[in-house]
Amino acid sequence: MVQQKVKNEHYVPQRYLHTFAKQKGKTYRFNIFDKEKIQIRPGNVEDYASERYFYDVDFEQLRKKAEEKDPNFKIDPEMEKLMQEIDTQHIEHFFAENVETFLFDSVAQITSTYMMANPVRLLEMEILNDEQMDKISLYLALQQVRTKEFRQVIIETYERMPLLLMKKMAKSEEERELLNNIRLEWNDENQKKLLHAQMILDEENITKLALVFRDKYWMVLINETGMPFYTSDNPVVRYGHCGQMGYGSRGIEIAFPINSRLILVLRDRDYFSTDGVLHKHFCKIDEENVIFYNALQVQQSYRYVFCKEEKFDLANDILKKEPELSDINRNRFFMC
Repeated sequence: MVQQKVKNEHYVPQRYLHTFAKQKGKTYRFNIFDKEKIQIRPGNVEDYASERYFYDVDFEQLRKKAEEKDPNFKIDPEMEKLMQEIDTQHIEHFFAENVETFLFDSVAQITSTYMMANPVRLLEMEILNDEQMDKISLYLALQQVRTKEFRQVIIETYERMPLLLMKKMAKSEEERELLNNIRLEWNDENQKKLLHAQMILDEENITKLALVFRDKYWMVLINETGMPFYTSDNPVVRYGHCGQMGYGSRGIEIAFPINSRLILVLRDRDYFSTDGVLHKHFCKIDEENVIFYNALQVQQSYRYVFCKEEKFDLANDILKKEPELSDINRNRFFMC
């Protein structure tokens, strides 16, 4: 069966974003804070956290580019055959058929458990089993690497890493200063897509990241304040309480909003050693903590922050204090 060509490919799935929206007929509408324009507006879920043919790699264009650089360039006949048969929307179809279905089911089950639980026993019951945690770990790992923000980070790393190495080897301050004023740029969007696709399809590294997530203390925090949780076009966020942002670093905390009232939080077992009693449980939090997690969504999103209600005073305040966040082309990989 030939699958229908998808034009508008989401890097944050619509099924997830629906939980932060209000349904009107067949459409889901939420409120958007646009960091680039510093603007608040309503919008449809289907129009955001997406891009035309976001994952699709044009192999024919890659070949033409290679032939332009080297007139003698020839593709192996077996590779030629593979290029003709390959599904250029493999990644989009994989996400639609697997990630946004049975993997997300385990995330949705958390909401069902919360809604159906006896309020008296809500904080006592164990809410996650091993199978759910395995699936959610994989879901989070794939969500983390599929976004536009992640693509921007890896491209910038590839652009700036050679300069960083050259700067470390520079013999004088003048040489270092000169390197500070140089920037390498990848201008071929198809090459960027190819690099990103390699990251997404690297099963070994995705599995390693999922196992790092799986090894944390897990808890679902309940927000009963008047401030709903935000989400964004880069919803898996983190905070390094010891200054290190690696997913396996001591003191790392990873947060993934489930809906306006629930957020899944994963914490390093060493630094948060007293959180063992909360592992796989619900826990209520105050407004100060809601502000903390919402701020991470504002700071670590690519461009858009989403909320079921039009409550973006926090986002506006953060942009006033950190105006550089409105620049979607800001440096994410810092040379020092």
